[in-house]
Amino acid sequence: MKKKVIAGILCSLVAAGGIWAIIGAQAPQQNPNNGKQKKPPLVEVVSADKKLIDSTLQLTGETVATDSVVIKATKEGPINYCPWREGDKVSAGEKLVEIDREVHRAEVQTARSKLKRAEAELADLRAGTRPEEIDQARANVRKWRATLEEARTDYERQKELRTKDFTSQQTVDRARERLDVAKAELANAEGKLRMMEAGPTGTELAVQEAAVQEASSGLALAEAHLDECVITAPFNGVITEVHVRPGDLAVPRSPLVGMYDPASLVVRFSVPEKHSSAMRQGLELTVTLDSQPGQTFSGRVSRVYPQLNSPLRTRTVEASVEEEADLMPNQFARLTLNVESVPNAIMIPREAVVETGGKRIVAFVVSDGRAERRTIELGVERERVVQVTNGIDEGDRVIVAGNENLKDGASVRIANTEKDSDAERPSSEGVGAGDKRSTKRGENQ
Repeated sequence: MKKKVIAGILCSLVAAGGIWAIIGAQAPQQNPNNGKQKKPPLVEVVSADKKLIDSTLQLTGETVATDSVVIKATKEGPINYCPWREGDKVSAGEKLVEIDREVHRAEVQTARSKLKRAEAELADLRAGTRPEEIDQARANVRKWRATLEEARTDYERQKELRTKDFTSQQTVDRARERLDVAKAELANAEGKLRMMEAGPTGTELAVQEAAVQEASSGLALAEAHLDECVITAPFNGVITEVHVRPGDLAVPRSPLVGMYDPASLVVRFSVPEKHSSAMRQGLELTVTLDSQPGQTFSGRVSRVYPQLNSPLRTRTVEASVEEEADLMPNQFARLTLNVESVPNAIMIPREAVVETGGKRIVAFVVSDGRAERRTIELGVERERVVQVTNGIDEGDRVIVAGNENLKDGASVRIANTEKDSDAERPSSEGVGAGDKRSTKRGENQ
């Protein structure tokens, strides 16, 4: 019996040992390092806020005088007046150059004389016949009437004598001729008297008026030829070129003097085609000139050309400088053009923008302690900030550092709200103007 009891106890112990061995084999073995858990990554955030932002273009141009001319000769002749030098100021209408042409002065004098004669004849015609001239015409009529009566009486007497053969037929014929002459002279005298008493006809007046107009046109033509010999300034300006001196021979189309109007100086520049539709009068800009370093001038777009430059695919624009500036033609100018103003634009730092494959642009925001990836659309960009037109709302906490290897939904710690050591702060390596993760859009950087 004792042996059986001892054997049962041993079997029980063996069975119990096997069970504990199995349990020990299945239980996890404790890692001495499991006591220290890995912390979520540190990130820095900023709040997206709304601001007024301007879209600008950085361009170059030059100053140009829109009123600039090179005056040329239209007549041939020696120069007898040209006292100007480069830089002289002249007023509109002031004589610049005179060409000596004596023949044109003589033509003017001749034309004036013809006009005076024609005007005098017209005045006499309109005034009518003087009374003394009419009295003289009436006396002339009376004379020829008496002469006619005498000639008729003599003719009748000669005919009667011829019938009695007291005179020759030749004498009768002479008497008849005197009678015919007297009749003709009387008719002529009576016609002149009627004309004098009636005055000039409408046709006579029209003919003489035409003669006056012809003489006046001749004088205007002669004066125009003479005026072409005297060249005056077309506007207030500054002399830039002088091609002739007194004594030189001017020939048609040869340059004489160049000048420009300082009040017409503008800054002319070209805008790329992608921005051409945004150009309009009144856009504000700032201008700096290499000839005046350290000074900045305000201006506005004053003219937008209606078409593109075909070879260059640019649109020409002109701007006027609103402040007092020492401008001269052909100065090199640098411009900052405000294309548009965007009020209440959502702005975030450039470091928050991350480019992914497929040219998709994203940014991470912190929500409930986790990184949330947002697909965004960008608008106006500045040196350190960009506008987000879609994907970010005002007040969102946007990650600007520590977002290099973040995944959507990952737990994060906000470094700039915790008292972490410098060693635990997120690395800023690669963040800045040259960060390859930042997008570079547009030509207005």
